[in-house]
This record gives sequence, structure tokens and C-alpha cells, in this order.
Amino acid sequence: MKNIYMIFSATDLKIGKMIRFVTKNSYNHCSVCLQPDLGRFYSFSRVYRSNPLIGGFVTESPLRYTLSSRTRLKIIKIPVSDIRYNAVKELISDMRERGDEYVYNYFSAAGYPFGKKFESKNAYTCAEFAHTVLKTAGIPAPEKANIYEMELALSGYQTTEGRAVDILGNTVWGEDRYLEHVGKTRQAIQMAKRFRRLVSRDSC
Repeated sequence: MKNIYMIFSATDLKIGKMIRFVTKNSYNHCSVCLQPDLGRFYSFSRVYRSNPLIGGFVTESPLRYTLSSRTRLKIIKIPVSDIRYNAVKELISDMRERGDEYVYNYFSAAGYPFGKKFESKNAYTCAEFAHTVLKTAGIPAPEKANIYEMELALSGYQTTEGRAVDILGNTVWGEDRYLEHVGKTRQAIQMAKRFRRLVSRDSC
């Protein structure tokens, strides 16, 4: 048996606060971790802190969550068989290797507070990604890719909850580009490319 970790977070950013206000959820973001030392997370999220509209599959450093002492986490430890663990690992490895083919599902993100979902090939929100991981791991998942409902579905597992700065240990940024400075022109180009990929898939 091995463990995967589902990580729900209440981030100290304007978008996160707005999502929690609209949804009334305690948490606004979710990530997945395969390491017992919690040294690396995976999610569909913003690539850069400076621009929430540039999103996609991201290998997150835990340092994202310790930048603010107000960020709170709920970490759920989920035992799975070796076969299921390897299936999740393979899913994530494919996303890492073919990162350009996976895009953030902006349409679902816009509809999330209103209970709307828009399916598109290789496009996910953080909740849709986490929901897919649960199904791949053979864990009974709620019908909808909803943070609150996933919390309820996982309520029977070992849970650690508190401030990120108190829970997470020392780590490095690694391949996470969260604090990278990106000029406005480059930001505009990246945003246009990502929206174009999503729209072109939905129109096919």
C-alpha cells in the first residue's frame, strides 16, 4: 500500500478570497501530492503569481503556500494499492511530459460558483483534476468535481488541518515558476495561446 495526499487550501490571494465568498466553502483550491514529505504538489492553477489568467498544469512548490502566514491547508492522506498509485503516478507523469497539451479550463472556472461545468479535452480546473485523480485511484468520488463535495467524500481519511507555515517543512522552488517575472507582452502572448487552445478544442 502507498498513499496519495489530497490538499485543500484557503489561499491569501484576491481570487481565492472571492471564490470562498461566492461558494461559501472553507477552501478555494486543491492539489495532489504523491510524496510523504509533501515536497511537491500537482494541480491546475496559475503559473505566475502576478497573473491569475495564465493557468495550466503546474508542479507546485509548497513554498507557494508559505508565502503568507494566513494560508490554511487541509491535507488528507489516502491509502491506495500499488497498482492504483502507479496509475495516478502515470497520469501525472503524462501531464508533466506533455504539459503544453493540457490547458486550464477557464470556462469551467467561470461557471464553478454557479454549479456549471464545461468539458473539454485535456482541460481541467484544480477541482476537475483532483476529481480525476480520485477516480484513477479507485476512490469513490462525488458526482461533481466540487471542492466541498470532495471534502465530504474524503472525511473518513486521516486529516491534518492548519496553517501552511506550521504544516509544511523546508523545501525549494524547484521547477515552479510562481515568482518568475514575466513582462506584459509575454503575458499577453501566453494568455492568447492558452485561450486559443481551449476555444479551438471546444469548437471541434
